[in-house]
Amino acid sequence: MNTKNTKTAVIILLIIANIFFIYNIIDLKIKSENIPSETIENAVNILKKNGFVTDKSKIPVKKPSSSVYEGIYSQNFADIVKNFSGASDEELKGADYIVPAGISYAVGDYRFIFSDTDYFRISIIENLYTDYLKDFSVINPETEKTELEEDTESKIILLSEKGTENAQKSDLKKAENIIRNFLRKYHIQDVKLGFVITGFDEDRQKNCEQVLITQTVDNLPVSSHNAYIEIQDDKVKYFSGIWYFGEFIGNYPMPLLDSVNILFKCLEIDEKTILESGGLSQMATEYTVMHHDTDKFYLLPSWQIKFDSGKKLSYNMITGSKN
Repeated sequence: MNTKNTKTAVIILLIIANIFFIYNIIDLKIKSENIPSETIENAVNILKKNGFVTDKSKIPVKKPSSSVYEGIYSQNFADIVKNFSGASDEELKGADYIVPAGISYAVGDYRFIFSDTDYFRISIIENLYTDYLKDFSVINPETEKTELEEDTESKIILLSEKGTENAQKSDLKKAENIIRNFLRKYHIQDVKLGFVITGFDEDRQKNCEQVLITQTVDNLPVSSHNAYIEIQDDKVKYFSGIWYFGEFIGNYPMPLLDSVNILFKCLEIDEKTILESGGLSQMATEYTVMHHDTDKFYLLPSWQIKFDSGKKLSYNMITGSKN
């Protein structure tokens, strides 16, 4: 008996068995993490019969697996001010004062404004940038917002519409690095927090870059967390928006509705709106904020649905309810 040939045959059979075993594991993993193709095709046909025009390619195949995060509002604004300004405890004494816009600190090179109605909102303005300091505390009785907030919100809208398609990749990368280094000044931030640039423009009159960023958690955007930033001489001169600087105190995995199920929920809840909004343009995952008690909040995984008309709708992945 040729033992050498026998050993070779056994080794080959073992290799084939391992390949088959690995293939089955990968195949099982893919099937468990993705919606079957026939399920999506059936859903598209049913939705079309009900007036909801969808393209199979626009429906995400991968099942969502995000967690619910619990966070806590920090009212210890002094820590944020100290980290960004480099001021000492002694310098902070008497630096804070109450204004109609909330609580303000004038210390170091920056002025900090924290809204007293939403502890996410913060404005960090370099003192030398005096154009933004005028009337910052005057509230419009009709909108109940300051001139500063209104000005920032209008710029956020403009940059959101402009996007980043026409921006140079090198300019975006440079702005990203400057902003990341700026945010790192406050080191007490959860490692899951990040940001993505969603709008970019250059203001030649002021010789600065205008940047819109959206905060992310585990690389998913938080729908309401946007900040408008101005960069001049490779330095952040102005930062204003809704932002979370803290750490999460809870992480809760939950069963989530996939893209197909959420489309049927969408049709059930907003049939009239859907029929008037044209076909499905895009589906994406995001986080939305749900406030809890006075000092806590939850970040809920959600589906954002865009239509050909430009209309956007958002639905909770856990309950299917409209955000």
